[in-house]
Amino acid sequence: MTWQFFPVLHPAVIALFGVALLAALMFGSRLLIQKHVPRRSILQLGALRIGMVVLLVLGLFQPVLSVPRTVVDSPSLLVLVDTSASMSSPAANGTRFEDVKQQLANSPAMQAAARTHSLHWFTFDRRAYPSTPAALDQAAPRGEGTDVATSLKSAWNYVRLLNASRESSALPSRALIVSDGQHRSSADVVAVAKELGLSLDVLAPTKAPDQPATTAAEIVLVQAAQRVLIGSETAFQVTIRPHHGLDRLSLVVEEDGQEIQRRELTGLMAGQDQFVMITHRPKEAGLKRYRFQLMQGEVPVDQAYAVNVQAVDDRHDVLILEDSWRWEFKYLRRVLEDDPSFSLTALLSRGENAFVQFGEPERRVKLAGFPQSRSELDGFDTLVLGDVRPATWPRGLARHIYGAVTEGGKSLVVMAGTHLEEWVDTPELTRLLPVELTRESGTPISGQVEVRLTPEGRASSWFTLTEEKSAADISPRAAVTLPTLEHVYPVLRKRPLATVLLETAGQQNAYGPLVVIAEQNVGRGRVLFIGTDTLWRWQSHGPRTDEGVTLHSTFWQHAFRALAPTEQTSARRQLFLRPERTQYRVGDSVRIATEISAGEETTAPTFEGTVILPDGRRLPLSLQTHEQRSETSSAQFEPSQSGRYRIDVTARSEGQNVADASVVIEVASRGNETDGSPVDHATLERWVVATDGRKIEPSLPDGWIGADSRSSTTVVRRQALDMWHNFSLILLLCVLQAADWTLRLFRGYV
Repeated sequence: MTWQFFPVLHPAVIALFGVALLAALMFGSRLLIQKHVPRRSILQLGALRIGMVVLLVLGLFQPVLSVPRTVVDSPSLLVLVDTSASMSSPAANGTRFEDVKQQLANSPAMQAAARTHSLHWFTFDRRAYPSTPAALDQAAPRGEGTDVATSLKSAWNYVRLLNASRESSALPSRALIVSDGQHRSSADVVAVAKELGLSLDVLAPTKAPDQPATTAAEIVLVQAAQRVLIGSETAFQVTIRPHHGLDRLSLVVEEDGQEIQRRELTGLMAGQDQFVMITHRPKEAGLKRYRFQLMQGEVPVDQAYAVNVQAVDDRHDVLILEDSWRWEFKYLRRVLEDDPSFSLTALLSRGENAFVQFGEPERRVKLAGFPQSRSELDGFDTLVLGDVRPATWPRGLARHIYGAVTEGGKSLVVMAGTHLEEWVDTPELTRLLPVELTRESGTPISGQVEVRLTPEGRASSWFTLTEEKSAADISPRAAVTLPTLEHVYPVLRKRPLATVLLETAGQQNAYGPLVVIAEQNVGRGRVLFIGTDTLWRWQSHGPRTDEGVTLHSTFWQHAFRALAPTEQTSARRQLFLRPERTQYRVGDSVRIATEISAGEETTAPTFEGTVILPDGRRLPLSLQTHEQRSETSSAQFEPSQSGRYRIDVTARSEGQNVADASVVIEVASRGNETDGSPVDHATLERWVVATDGRKIEPSLPDGWIGADSRSSTTVVRRQALDMWHNFSLILLLCVLQAADWTLRLFRGYV
């Protein structure tokens, strides 16, 4: 036991007060002796009065006694019962809420859990509210929304603070969600549960006899680029979540209402997301709406998922820097000059700081000489570096190229050569590459070098001569026979985030086959590395179509289109408009971020925005400029109807429009609490599987968490007893005072 004191006055003052009381006691005892009071009575009264003085002085010190005690610390379990309005829908036993109340009240599993765990009860709709089993009888399902993620977090924080006040370390490790699974919030329940370290167990209402069945599968996400060059291959990653095991399902893709592709899906397993990659090349410019629909035969399985992609036909300016006349440049120049989507500017070294410039008449950027600054690079969309020697460049050019790619969003293509070994001394360039270089990287491996496609290269369209598949053709791309190469410049290995598309079939180092072609995203830009200067052999020795299209031209056309920046990078002022995502639901908060590139204006730009609703109405969008970064701003709004929304933003400075941008998002409808949606067993199952939880059976007598690793433990806790504020000292002082009065009364000393 330990004592702590919190004196009301200074200890010296309290000590003097105690001494004064003892002096008064001695004076009173002396008076009793003079009155010939018996010695025994004087001693008895003196002992009682000394006790009262001690208690009074001790009370002025406000003592707190800390006493150790042994307790059993049981693991905590959150029990959250859904009281949103959707729980008023019919179930097997009355409403869904009444059904789960009966299951909980008569559940041996809950009784077993209560013996091994500390149960913390909550009701919830948009957040959690502390409750008790008895209080459930007075509760009613009236909540206007359901947010399981927020409710989990608020319940967990409540228990954390409660345990902290009790000096308990038993934070919840599991949560039982008693709900119909109708989560109506954009927050991710699984992400919140993992953040809090919770395993989610679920208990669902019993299905009513006339309740409709859940859908067989649904499309939960489609990822795609917002902007693509016309004729360029754009990829859509479709995430499909089966709710039941299915043998066959069809994924139908439409472009502006016309079916462009149909993919047959087999072997779908319930609870396991399947990712499907769809590729397509838009043939016309404009805003394209792609609609993805799951079908069983000709019957839709679930609601369609739509995304919007802006196909543009702007000419892309390409700058090539080369220090030697190589065959690869000759053939690449011909590919770019024959392609109407690209404008070529090339500078070839002639030695002694002399260069020959090649350029198409319709190019937008006309260089007066070798580029010296970032502003001269900003007019180009794609930069191509051949067998260059960065040490001979104007000072700072390598740094400007690095900034143009990482910050300006431009694409970079590197074609290896004998000077590659000198790049090691230029970190601004080597940091961009998807491979790691050594001093030996400039010494080629010569001969007939056989190469092969990696699985990622085979999945792309860069190395195929086949035309775009029809909607009925779902066969994989036909493999092409790749000609051998004469030179391969050996790199050490790929970087962690890079993707290897082509590698050697025979030569290898300690890290595996040598990398020939690799690409990666760096900052806002994208970099492609070509580890050979003999791709031109694919022009003369490679396969070709009946129309004469060669593998060499196909590769470069597809590569340049795939590398085309997803955002415009060659405008005088670039305004980037970025939503958090492109698919929302009604009622979600849509957040938009804008950023404008640096300009010559002296005043900070202002941003004006407009939201065009699906019905054509226009509403102003309030953009708030960042306090410390005047070139950025943000805004948010809540869509009230489903459909396509277009956001237009204009940047103004010194009374003039300096840049503008627009983006399109898709808003899907969201069910309400009273729409009669069935119990979403698939969502509940996903929570269980993703968090290593359990789907409980209420009738099990042994419960469902008997094997929980966090078993009860015996701990020693200290219990604080405040002797003054719990009136212990006051009561004892009153007892002594009563004894003193009684003694004097019965002996006639009063």
